[in-house]
Amino acid sequence: MEKDKELLKGSCHICGSSRIHYRFITNGSPICQCEDCGFMFVNPQPSEETLAGIYKAGYFLGAASSEGEKTVSEMKGRTAGMYLSHLLDYSGGERGRLIEIGCGNGDFLALAKGKGFEVKGIEISEHAAKTANDRIGEDRVVCGTLENTDLPAGYFDICVLFDVIEHVYDPVGFLRKIHDLLKSDGVIFIVTPSLDSWSARLMRSNWAEFKTEHLHYFNTQTIQNVLAKTGFNEINIAPNYKYLTLEYIKGHFQKFRIPFFTDLVSFLMVLVPGHFRRKRIKLVASGMNVLARKARLNSRETVSIIVPVYNEKSTFPELIGALTAKELHGLNKEIIIVESNSTDGTREEVLKYKDTPGIKLVFEEKPLGKGHAVRAGLARATGDFIMIQDGDLEYDLNDYDELLEPLLKYRKAFVLGSRHSKGWKMRHFADQPVISLIMNFGQIFFATLLNIFCGQKLKDPFTMYKVFRKDCIYGLTFKANRFDFDWEIVIKLLRKGYRPLEIPVNYNSRSFNEGKKVSFFKDPLLWFWALIRFRFGPLYEKKKNEAGK
Repeated sequence: MEKDKELLKGSCHICGSSRIHYRFITNGSPICQCEDCGFMFVNPQPSEETLAGIYKAGYFLGAASSEGEKTVSEMKGRTAGMYLSHLLDYSGGERGRLIEIGCGNGDFLALAKGKGFEVKGIEISEHAAKTANDRIGEDRVVCGTLENTDLPAGYFDICVLFDVIEHVYDPVGFLRKIHDLLKSDGVIFIVTPSLDSWSARLMRSNWAEFKTEHLHYFNTQTIQNVLAKTGFNEINIAPNYKYLTLEYIKGHFQKFRIPFFTDLVSFLMVLVPGHFRRKRIKLVASGMNVLARKARLNSRETVSIIVPVYNEKSTFPELIGALTAKELHGLNKEIIIVESNSTDGTREEVLKYKDTPGIKLVFEEKPLGKGHAVRAGLARATGDFIMIQDGDLEYDLNDYDELLEPLLKYRKAFVLGSRHSKGWKMRHFADQPVISLIMNFGQIFFATLLNIFCGQKLKDPFTMYKVFRKDCIYGLTFKANRFDFDWEIVIKLLRKGYRPLEIPVNYNSRSFNEGKKVSFFKDPLLWFWALIRFRFGPLYEKKKNEAGK
């Protein structure tokens, strides 16, 4: 559709790009999307008067009878209990001062108060705020918005906002205000519709969450981008489950009518016996749960460059000289060299930098593989971003700025420096032509295999240049020791919801005679095993107390 490509005035709320285009109209509101980070939003946004007309007494879906209201209340109470359990698991069971923004009728606040939290709420609907205070038993909820409520900075331990962030005009400014309200290491808990949900993928432009009052639409990547930009880390995302009844679902589709789907739900309800319509069912439909912690906002961010080296005496001095001299605009630099007890004198070269500011040295007792060395570097990295740099000279350091730019602009959280994005960069081993042919075929074969198993179209998932926001690996445990680590990290980041941006880089391959260390027979077997192990095995390690059950 030609109009889909029409560029509009204005800029993206998250990355600031002016490359936004119109997608479709829903309920009279144009939905647009940023071409650079993928964020979707209403443009232009409805006026405050329009929104005020929507948030009236009948906004929150209820029931026609007292029995129905009781069922709805119990249903929402069960969902609130589930949310509280998620929150306590993430925060380690700690209680404290909790504020809920957009608290509705106070279901969650009432439950949290009963569990020992000191609670406060903000609600834009005057009717809902009064209902919430009646439920809590004291005036703990104020009618208004975060912007016009005077609250002390650094006061709250936890801020929750359920189905709220999609309603605010400026999500970046909104989250920064919440950052100010929270104590150091304070927790934010967001529930919001997700463009990655099955319902969004199925219903597309008819998705039930495309409403006039929903101004912004996040997926797992854009919500992490906006949280990182506003000073949050340790981000944990999971599908949002709620307790619902079929009767409630029918009421929702009747209030927010959707072509075909409203009629389909009404037809199916005729086939369901009455008592089943009021039965509570735990369902995942359109949302995601997002938990994160307040981090320090730095005026200048840092990139940690991990350099695994083993028997690289011929190339290491030139590499480290170029790396220390390399200036990164707008970034501090932390170089972590992991030396694996080389036998050619590389360790002696590395030791020359033991007192150099900005360089950390890690010495392994024996060589256990590139993956093991990178893992050792990751354990000591303190930067906001991570880069992996081999100790040879196959890749060009001049590509750093372009690789880091999408991360700095919060357009992407994961970048691959692709050797093959603009034409295939063949390996040409003048001294080993047959081996170079086999390796080029192997690159195509294994990349195709990974793409099939992971549903991707990556051209070079095995590039050494993997660049990502450090928070991307929060909660992950890595196990691979050799070159299968390249498979592990890509597969696990894909499973966590990150979709890498591939940027062309310069590349000049060296042969085995020149020092290439991939095992011709052992590593392909490890790659096959890694694909099965990391694609279908558990993404997260079980907690110790869970493992012992």
